[in-house]
Amino acid sequence: MAKLSILVPLALLLLASFASARQQWELQGDRCEEQLDRANLRPCEQHLMQKIQQDQDEDEYDRYNPRHSGSSQHKQRCCNELNEFENNQRCMCQALQQIMENQSDRLQGRQQEKQFERELRNLPQHCGIRAPQRCNLDVEDRRNRF
Repeated sequence: MAKLSILVPLALLLLASFASARQQWELQGDRCEEQLDRANLRPCEQHLMQKIQQDQDEDEYDRYNPRHSGSSQHKQRCCNELNEFENNQRCMCQALQQIMENQSDRLQGRQQEKQFERELRNLPQHCGIRAPQRCNLDVEDRRNRF
């Protein structure tokens, strides 16, 4: 009987803490959706598209062409937006996935898609932000799951 009087309150405490953790997880997910809705990820998309176009140019001199200076402005604006997700790795991953999905139709071929994915994966680090540890950016893989 003494064991039961200890186990019942312990089970109730465990159940209450689980419910609280779940509620907090759901609340965090709602906040992430709100953050994603407010975020302007377009500068990230523009920066990355310019970067891979620039990398494809065979003429090294062209990289210093003034028309590419807009990419640094896009990068700064992008970093400012990504900084909003720094404390939430799951939300950061969702932002990166959204960028990848938005641009996937504009990418020409698997090679360009992989290059974009590689640049996108490195983007948080280039902004001085901790990148998500696990984040599936492969558009084809994500499409096949749903």
